[in-house]
Amino acid sequence: MAKEYYLYVRGQKVKVSEDIYKVYWREREHEKYLEQVDRKNHLLFFSSLDHDGYFIDNIADESVDVEKIVETQMMIEAVRNAISKLNDETWIVI
Repeated sequence: MAKEYYLYVRGQKVKVSEDIYKVYWREREHEKYLEQVDRKNHLLFFSSLDHDGYFIDNIADESVDVEKIVETQMMIEAVRNAISKLNDETWIVI
C-alpha cells in the first residue's frame, strides 16, 4: 500500500501527492532557514511593528525633528545657490 500524504489547509486535512507534500515542506524549511539568518543578522521585521494596526505610529522616531532637518537643508541650498551666483569681482579679499 502506497504512503498517503496530507497537508492542513485552514484546519482541514487535505490529501496531496508526494510531490506537492515535498515541495511544501521544502519551502517551509527554507523559510525557517531564512528567518534564522535574519535573526542572526539582527534584522528588524516590519510585520513585528504592526501589532496594533497603527504601523506608521510604531515606526515613527520622535527623537528626530524632520521639519528642522528640511529647513536646515533648504537654508544650506539657498546659501550654496547665492554663492554660486557670485563672480570673482564680488569676492572681498581681507
